Amino acid sequence: MLFSQAGSVLAQQPTKITLKQAIDNAVDKNISVQKIENNIDIQEGNIRVKYGNLFPTLSLNGNWQRTNNANDNVSQNIFNPLTGTYTTVISNSNRTSFNYSLSLRSDVTLFNGFSNYESVDIARMQQSVNYVQLEKVRQDIALKVISDYIAVLKNQQIVKINESSLANAIAQLESIKLFVEAGKRTMSDVYKQDVQVAQYELAVEQSKNNLNKSISDLVFDSNLPQDRQYTVAGTEFSPDLTYAVVQTYVQQYSNPQPIINNALNNRRDVYAAEQTIDVSESNLELTRNALIFPTVSGFSTYGLSAPSVNDLTNARTFTIGLNISYPIFQGFSLDVQRQQAQINLRSANEDLTQLRNQITLEINKAVLDLKSLAKQIEISDRTIRSAEQDRILATESFRVGLSTLLDVQTAETNYNNALIERSNLIFNFQLAQKQLEYYQGLIKY
Repeated sequence: MLFSQAGSVLAQQPTKITLKQAIDNAVDKNISVQKIENNIDIQEGNIRVKYGNLFPTLSLNGNWQRTNNANDNVSQNIFNPLTGTYTTVISNSNRTSFNYSLSLRSDVTLFNGFSNYESVDIARMQQSVNYVQLEKVRQDIALKVISDYIAVLKNQQIVKINESSLANAIAQLESIKLFVEAGKRTMSDVYKQDVQVAQYELAVEQSKNNLNKSISDLVFDSNLPQDRQYTVAGTEFSPDLTYAVVQTYVQQYSNPQPIINNALNNRRDVYAAEQTIDVSESNLELTRNALIFPTVSGFSTYGLSAPSVNDLTNARTFTIGLNISYPIFQGFSLDVQRQQAQINLRSANEDLTQLRNQITLEINKAVLDLKSLAKQIEISDRTIRSAEQDRILATESFRVGLSTLLDVQTAETNYNNALIERSNLIFNFQLAQKQLEYYQGLIKY
């Protein structure tokens, strides 16, 4: 029975997960990642096909044929030169013949305006785009998990602050009861403080509920099994950053232009957009080549044919030749393809310009957010110092009878709210740091 209870307790212990474990699991089991990886595998096959088009093809064909000619009651006029007359002869015939053949054929494209080589380059560039898209999706997933992870840490800290305030309120309630027993306070103060305790109990319960929901979000986005209980390690982000550390970081990244330049050099989606332009340019070149250059191909065949297998090698045929084709008129299809390629190229250039503008906007806003958060943290530190002094003063004044219980409760509530506000600001600042890394394409996963 003891072993059963111990096993039950162990089974209920939550699983502790680190940020790296959460990100790794989210990336490994993400459907979008798996789809892109499948596209990469498909594109690898496409690249091999494009390479294969550069080499001669070789095919072997074999044929067996049986022919039966049957003629019934066929009349035939036969001329007799001696008599000068025709004699009609009626005959029947039934003949069967066989034919065996074996041929080997090879075809190769000798020249088509180098379009076959361009096709290989396009396939390789497209594969490069797939790899870039894969990395970009992984970074998106990592940022989402980091946001969820910080939300859990933020709610954990709020629970701790509310639990500490609840403990202080309970201690204050016990102190008031002693004052009542000594005749220095009335039961009204006991009831008022009990209401304050109840409010903090409610705050603790609500913050725990928010914590559990944030853990559920983290578990879902990390693709972890949802039939277990989890907690986070919490060592990756500190709840106690000093204003000096915050200010140093803000000063280091106060100028957005170097950050923007770094982002344009490192962002994988920028590289993918540039590769897309290269692909569009190559496709445009292909359509132009199709309008300008002819296609020259070579072929050769070697064939064997005989009425019997034993005589198959007696009759041999070897053929070699060239084919030249040039599109004179194809119903405007080639010209439409060229126009479409030009439109795709313009669209790719516009997409790159739009992406660069978006990156500039995101980084400018991120730098402003960091500066604003740093200022809010500085103000929050001052607010906490003031709230702490008000709390101490109100408590001492209440103890000697110079202030009311309401003053103490108000001071306690203000101090509790100030601690929660600073905790939220600290975690928001660390999330903003990660977002700035993400905008630069430097986020780790």
